[in-house]
Amino acid sequence: METSVRRKGPMPVERAGHLLHPLRALMYGPSALLRDLAPAPDAQVLELGAGPGYYSLAVARAVPRGRLWLVDVQPGMLDLARRRLDAAGVRNAECVAADAASLGLPAQTFDAAFLVAVLGELPDPALCLREVRRVLRPGGSLLVAEQLGDPDRLRVAELRRLVAAAGLRLERVHRGLLAWSLRARA
Repeated sequence: METSVRRKGPMPVERAGHLLHPLRALMYGPSALLRDLAPAPDAQVLELGAGPGYYSLAVARAVPRGRLWLVDVQPGMLDLARRRLDAAGVRNAECVAADAASLGLPAQTFDAAFLVAVLGELPDPALCLREVRRVLRPGGSLLVAEQLGDPDRLRVAELRRLVAAAGLRLERVHRGLLAWSLRARA
């Protein structure tokens, strides 16, 4: 009997619908993300591994005088996210196709950055966190959330080590039943 093993790397665009499933909110939905991220209304926010934009609508609406930058390595995922944003009338969002380890964005640009169920999929999570540190403004916040059942999720201890090595200061860890989040500052 053949089994399917998930390998590290981004979810294929053909499976993007799984990332938009409404039951995902039971693990770590947009309201939980906004509670943990707490962006100011004029914040510049970076979303890494945006996929089809599951969190994007809520975050863009939470920063009406700011801007959300969606980054994904797959242009097809960004196309899906852009269509969702356009259909919802969201105009304060930019889509950028880039690798999380080399964003090509100016240093000290963002007030906040977040990754949900993404960091463990990357070939070099440490390099990604150093790049996030580079683009965060002094005092800017990073939120990383992981969900139970994700085969690529990082453990809290590993993420603590990676965050410290990237020059970020741990603020808190929030452990939920089906997900956990870690917040750090630049």
